[in-house]
Amino acid sequence: MCARCARCTGRTRRGVLFLLMLAAEARVPMKGTARAAGHDLYAKQGTDVPARGQAIVGTGIAIGLPHNTYGPIAPRSTLAVKLRLLTNAGVRDSDYRGEVKVVLANLGDQPYRVENGDRMAQLILKQIENRELQEVTQVDDTERGDQGFGSSNTTLDQRVEGQKAKREAEINEILATVFGQF
Repeated sequence: MCARCARCTGRTRRGVLFLLMLAAEARVPMKGTARAAGHDLYAKQGTDVPARGQAIVGTGIAIGLPHNTYGPIAPRSTLAVKLRLLTNAGVRDSDYRGEVKVVLANLGDQPYRVENGDRMAQLILKQIENRELQEVTQVDDTERGDQGFGSSNTTLDQRVEGQKAKREAEINEILATVFGQF
């Protein structure tokens, strides 16, 4: 491949991503169904993922993503639910041309062995808007303001607690009507 061809620059034909096989053990990422969001990524070698630890697993492939896209590496739901295996630090920028690697995090109490050819994660292609940052002296004020972690659930939590209290009062009123005041 040369420095000017579409494959090397990441330009693609509509609906096509260019893939470079870097290792004989590598497998072409596949979608589970025609409408699946992600392409399954396969391990190119066996790797042990320690209990409550993580490991980097190579895929043996490089992908040329189109400009104004990126490829988040997402967990496979079966591995996440059944084995507590998730992905960490998984973003493929459109200008990255190296091997796609997956950081597998094992939240379980038992070590897990990824074997050569195992589906271990999925690559999803997403559009992005590349915008410039402009420094300002202040940002717009919003209802949330500077309330950070957990703050967006506060209203929901209060609403749920209020509904529980209302439901308990209604039940007590019904019981009082049927059985008299207690």
